[in-house]
Amino acid sequence: MHAEPDHLPHTRTSRFAWGAVVVILVGVTALLVYTLTDTPTTLRVVHRAETAPDTLRALATVPVTTFDAIGITALDAGLTPPTVVTGQAPLYAAGKPEVLFVGAEYCPFCAAERWPLVLALSRFGHFGMLHDMQSSTTSVFPGIQTFSFFDASYTSPYLTFMGIEIYSDVAAPNGAFTKITNLTPGQQTLVTHYGAASRTGNGTYPLVDIDNMVVSTTSGFSPATILRIPRSTIISDLKKGETPASRAIVASANYLTAGICAATNQQPSSVCTSKGVRAAAQSLGVT
Repeated sequence: MHAEPDHLPHTRTSRFAWGAVVVILVGVTALLVYTLTDTPTTLRVVHRAETAPDTLRALATVPVTTFDAIGITALDAGLTPPTVVTGQAPLYAAGKPEVLFVGAEYCPFCAAERWPLVLALSRFGHFGMLHDMQSSTTSVFPGIQTFSFFDASYTSPYLTFMGIEIYSDVAAPNGAFTKITNLTPGQQTLVTHYGAASRTGNGTYPLVDIDNMVVSTTSGFSPATILRIPRSTIISDLKKGETPASRAIVASANYLTAGICAATNQQPSSVCTSKGVRAAAQSLGVT
């Protein structure tokens, strides 16, 4: 369905040292869960609290001055930028470039990555619905406050967004996390391909695929950065971007924004020509 790329560029040297071990651990866990639960089964329905409209507004109105002041600098967190890929057919839906997220609700790396992704996407469109949740309390970096893209709604004149949560954080009787969504064959191909090419293991979560141009196969910063911080505190700190957590989220959002701008032909220009996004684009090599 998609042409295979010649290769995926090597992971940037700025990836933090812990990532090599912990991301592989999460990848193996994801593979194990996938193997245990990918047989035909009844999908479970998991009910989540809807994210409040005030929260969605706060996430969509982080000042441009904050994005620009932080740029791609978050020295306290150690950022892992996404990777530019070549050779893949464009990822389009409804005539627009698609941003694909594949994750699992139990996964702390997915929990961390949703924060900058929501911020980045909110610069191009509008979330009509998200759901509040936290990652598994029994995994490494337990109970990360975050959001779920399960049953989320998003609209944009520039792109489409597909947010997929394969597993919940609720354990089934056999001890595996319950499955709530199935991937299409094309989506599974992308998850497997990018997981293998990233050297973090086939099927590693999260995957953020921006039009098969810019791809991330882990969180943009360590989940430890937001460990034990309440959702409300993270949100309120984003406005000024003066804490390690807020700086990590905003800097990671600038990277993802630069990737989306590459897919949308630098539209809207008010976002794509901003100082913080230009710094991220230059770092990624997508100027």
